Amino acid sequence: MRKLVFKITVSMAIGLLIVGCNDDFLETQPLSQASETSVWSDLKLAEAAVLDLYQGTWAGTLTREETTDAFTDHAVFTHPGRGVDGYTEGKMNPAGNFMDMQWMSWPQLYPFVRGANVAIERLQENEAGFDGETLNRLLGEAYFMRGYYYSQLMRQFGGVPLFTEPLDLDSEANNPRATFEATVNQIVADLDQAIVLLETAPASKARVHKITAMALKSRVLTHAASDLYEPSKASSVPTIASYSNPELIGYTSGSQTSRWESAKAASKALLDATTGYKLDYSAPASQEEAIQNYEDIWLQGAQNQDFIWGRLVDEFGFGSRTYPGGDGWSQGPGMVALYHGPNGYHEWAGTTPTEALVKKYTLADGTEFDWDNPVHAADPYANREARFYATFLYDGAPWKPRTDDVVRFDNFNEIQTGFYTFSDGTIVNGVDTRQGPIEDWNGSRTGYYFKKFSDPGLPASWPNNLQKVDAPYIRYSEILLNYVEASINTNDEGEARAWLNRLRFRNGLPAVTASGSELLEIYKRERDKELVNEDARLFDMKRWLEGPQSLNQQVQQVVVQAAQKAGSTMTPDNYRKDPAEFDYTYTPTNIVFENRIWQDHVYFMPIKQEEIDKDPSLIQNPGY
Repeated sequence: MRKLVFKITVSMAIGLLIVGCNDDFLETQPLSQASETSVWSDLKLAEAAVLDLYQGTWAGTLTREETTDAFTDHAVFTHPGRGVDGYTEGKMNPAGNFMDMQWMSWPQLYPFVRGANVAIERLQENEAGFDGETLNRLLGEAYFMRGYYYSQLMRQFGGVPLFTEPLDLDSEANNPRATFEATVNQIVADLDQAIVLLETAPASKARVHKITAMALKSRVLTHAASDLYEPSKASSVPTIASYSNPELIGYTSGSQTSRWESAKAASKALLDATTGYKLDYSAPASQEEAIQNYEDIWLQGAQNQDFIWGRLVDEFGFGSRTYPGGDGWSQGPGMVALYHGPNGYHEWAGTTPTEALVKKYTLADGTEFDWDNPVHAADPYANREARFYATFLYDGAPWKPRTDDVVRFDNFNEIQTGFYTFSDGTIVNGVDTRQGPIEDWNGSRTGYYFKKFSDPGLPASWPNNLQKVDAPYIRYSEILLNYVEASINTNDEGEARAWLNRLRFRNGLPAVTASGSELLEIYKRERDKELVNEDARLFDMKRWLEGPQSLNQQVQQVVVQAAQKAGSTMTPDNYRKDPAEFDYTYTPTNIVFENRIWQDHVYFMPIKQEEIDKDPSLIQNPGY
C-alpha cells in the first residue's frame, strides 16, 4: 500500500521573530538545529514554532503581481503565460495547468496543518510546565492556524482530508476527503476552541487573539451558508448536479436558513465585540471626507480600527520563505506599487482594473453609471463615488512626481492613458499607455491602474524605497458585510439596510431603501467595491453562483481620444488633460487578450493528480 507523503518542511525560526505588536524581537536558534524535545521544553523555541505557522499566510494578499481579482471580472493580468488563464478561460485541470496561489494551495498548506497538529499535541502535553496564560495563548494560536488553513482549503476544494494529529512519513495513504459539512464543522470547532483559549491574549493586529478567531468564524459560516453549497441552488449548475459525490462539495441535508442564522449570530458577535472605523455618520460623508476615509483604511493599515488581522511589514519585515521570489529580490507587500503601477513610472502594471469593475462604481449621488447615458459617457471620470477616486488611476488622475527621465513627457504628475491629436496632425500617445515611450510592454491593457494599496507619498524609485503598506487578511468591514448578507437571507431587511447604510455613509453614498432582490444586488456590488484586491471577489463570485456573470465577457479597455480645439496653444511637449483645450471621446472597446469564458468546473479547484497518485482514496472534484 502506498505511503502518505506530504511535502513536509522542517519548521525553521525566521531569524528574528516578533512576540507581539510592541514587544522585542525574539532571537532563536533555527528550529532545524534544535531537537524536538528542546523545542517544546524551551519557551522561546516553542513560541518560535507556533509563530512559524504564520509563514503560510505571508505569501498572501499583496504579495504577487497576480492578485486573485485577476481571476474574475474585476481585473486582468497584463503578462500572459503564468497560468491566470486557467481560471479565466476554464483551462484548469489536475495536471496543474493553472496558477496555484501559495496561500490557497493544497500541497503548500498541508505542511502548516501538520505543524499546527504537532504544536497542539506537544502543548497539550505541556511537559515543560508552561504557565497557563502562556500555554493558552500558544495553543489558541495553533488551533486558529489549523482552522485558518482548513478554511482556505475548504473555500477552494470543498471537503478535504482532515488531520487532527501529527502524521509521519510511515502513515498509510488512506485518508479520504471528509464531507463538506464535516470540514466546516472541524474549522468551526477549532475556532471556537481558539476563542476560549485566547480570551485573555493581548490584542494584536499581527498575532491572532479572540477577535481574530471570531472574525474568521464569521467568514467561514458566511461562505458555508451560501448558494454554492446548498443543493437546491447549486443543482442549477449541470456539472455540480451530475457529480456522484455531492457530500464532498456541499450540504446534503439541513436548512440553509439555519445556516444563515448561524452566520448572522457569528457576525453580530464580532460587530458587538469591537468597533469599526467611522461608522457613526447619520448622513453621507462629503466627497472629500469619504475619499479620505477609504484611503485611511488601507494606508493606515494596522493603525486603523478597520484592520483586524494581516501581515504587518514593520513587525515581520518584507521577506518570507513561503514566497522568496526565486532570487532574493522579491519583497512581497513592499513592492505593491511596482507590481501594479503605471509603466510611465517604470512600474509593471501587473494586475489592472477592467471596465467591468469600474462601471460598478456609481455617481456620487448613488445613480448607476451608464455608458448609454450621453452625459455619463461624455465625462465618465467626473462626479463618481468616493471609492472610485481612492481605488483607481485613470486618464487625468493626479499621482506622484515622475522620475527624472520621464518629466519631459509629463510635467504635471497626472496619469496619461489617452491619445492626443494636435491641430498639426501630431499624435501623442500618453506616457502610461502601451504605445507610450516608457516600457510599453508594462502598460495597462485596460486604460486603468490600481491606486489602492500604493503609497502615494513614496517616490517611484524602487528598490531603494520599499513601501510599508500592511496587507489585510480580515477587516471589520468584511464582517459588517457578512452580517448584512446574513440579515438579508434571514428576511431581516431592516437590520441589513441599517448596517449597510453605515458603510455607505462612510463612503459618501446615500441611504439604501430597497428590498428583496434589489437590496441583495446592491449589497453584492457594495461588497465588490469595498473589498477590491482583498481575495474576496474570487470566492464571492463562486459562492453566489455568479461565475458566468463574472467571466462570460471579454475584457474591455476604454479608449480615450483627445482632439485639439481650434485656438488651442498647447504643444505636444507640454500637454496635459484639459477639456478647455481638447475635445474628448471615451469608447469602451473589447480587447483580444484572454478568451474569457466561464466553465462550471471552476467553481471548485482540481486536486492535483500527483496528490491522487499518492493517495488513491482521494475523489476528484466535479468536471475534472
